[in-house]
Amino acid sequence: MSQATVRQLRHDFPKVYAAAQRKPVKITKRGKVIGTFTASKKGEKWAPPDFSGNLQEDFAGKLLAVKFVDFLDR
Repeated sequence: MSQATVRQLRHDFPKVYAAAQRKPVKITKRGKVIGTFTASKKGEKWAPPDFSGNLQEDFAGKLLAVKFVDFLDR
């Protein structure tokens, strides 16, 4: 299976997922390709993004020293 419809993806996900582990599967809707489904390799660990690091990188020196607790006192 190198191609699957959105309906097949929703209703027969295990079969599409098994095919995606072998090679990428093109997802179609009304005959047009809308995306490609590839299964991640086993053992890959997901790490959440470093929100505070990104915040400091993007807004270094532009942040106010106001805490959420200060708003609760009002």
